[in-house]
Amino acid sequence: MDMREQVWSPLQNTAIWMGAWLYGHEPADDALAALSQLGGTQRLVSTPDDVSTTRPFIDALSLIRESTAGADPADGPTLRLILSGPGDPPALLVNSPATIAATRNGQGALVVRADTSGTGEERHLILVPEQTERGTDWTIFEETQRLPSPAWLSPGDADALLSQATDESAALIEAMGYKSDKVPNPRLTVGTLADFYDTPGLPLSTPGRSAKLFARADRVAAIIETVTDRVDDHSLDPQLFRLWRHVRAARIAGVDYALMDFARGA
Repeated sequence: MDMREQVWSPLQNTAIWMGAWLYGHEPADDALAALSQLGGTQRLVSTPDDVSTTRPFIDALSLIRESTAGADPADGPTLRLILSGPGDPPALLVNSPATIAATRNGQGALVVRADTSGTGEERHLILVPEQTERGTDWTIFEETQRLPSPAWLSPGDADALLSQATDESAALIEAMGYKSDKVPNPRLTVGTLADFYDTPGLPLSTPGRSAKLFARADRVAAIIETVTDRVDDHSLDPQLFRLWRHVRAARIAGVDYALMDFARGA
């Protein structure tokens, strides 16, 4: 099992950069440069209208802007992060092509809520990336059925749940008398991994509450990866694995908050 897939996805920062661009807080060139740092060359390889297309990723950004023009922020974020893991299915339609692709890629998906004002209908574009030797290839699926309701968490609620779960796990580990000499400087290892998770960083327009939540999630993720992959000690797996869901929830809540903040400041 790839531990990093359970606690980190480049889609967190991708969503923030795309949202900042969508609401005019960052130029397209800066957003595309950040995405290239996250996943190499970005290509749009399939859309609902043309399943055999290969286009520059700027075409995907144009499609997002066109689809969300006029969307009411009061209905929720126009762009959402979807993450999943063992026992934590993605908030997408069961067994749909988008769900299968998002579950298989190890990164998750982005959901764009398209503008359907006055029609009483729903329409979502689901962007699913696939890492390749060339970079990142994106497929866009379309869903017109109602998607499962997400667990709407405020940054404060997500932070509290993550902190509580971390404290409980730390207490269990301490009670077990855990020690290891396999990592000479565990604090340095954790810090280095946390820095990796933050690459290429967030746009300056990112709200502070989201940035703080991401930083806490990065540190918890780095601790999990240090103990399980670097130390290669799996005796603590039950205590550490229970944190996965809270790390993912914190990242999702941070993206939701940022997108709503971007919309207010547009």
